[in-house]
Amino acid sequence: MRKLIATVLLASALGASVVSAPNAAPVPGFESLYTAVFTACTPPAGTAGACEAAINAYSAALVAAGVEPAVALASFTELRSEVLAAGGVAEIDALFEALLPESGAIGPVVSPV
Repeated sequence: MRKLIATVLLASALGASVVSAPNAAPVPGFESLYTAVFTACTPPAGTAGACEAAINAYSAALVAAGVEPAVALASFTELRSEVLAAGGVAEIDALFEALLPESGAIGPVVSPV
């Protein structure tokens, strides 16, 4: 029953994020943190450690500012997609999956190594 409720809430949040597309990425006012995550997670400079630290910093800033969870999730989903499109490696996608599983796996799910 909890999984069903969680699934319904997540589907509602994702639906709301589609409606509010202008908030997709980056969240207004947090452009520099969004860019920092993108840079830390994409080759050639991207590393798992730097990517994790940048994701955590962006996430913490969004939470501290009281950004709606649906808006934050939409931003991370778009960020994950952009990282993959820019050549993000399986290790980085696995990191997104571990830290933000709600951001949606892109392609086959990669298990963390």
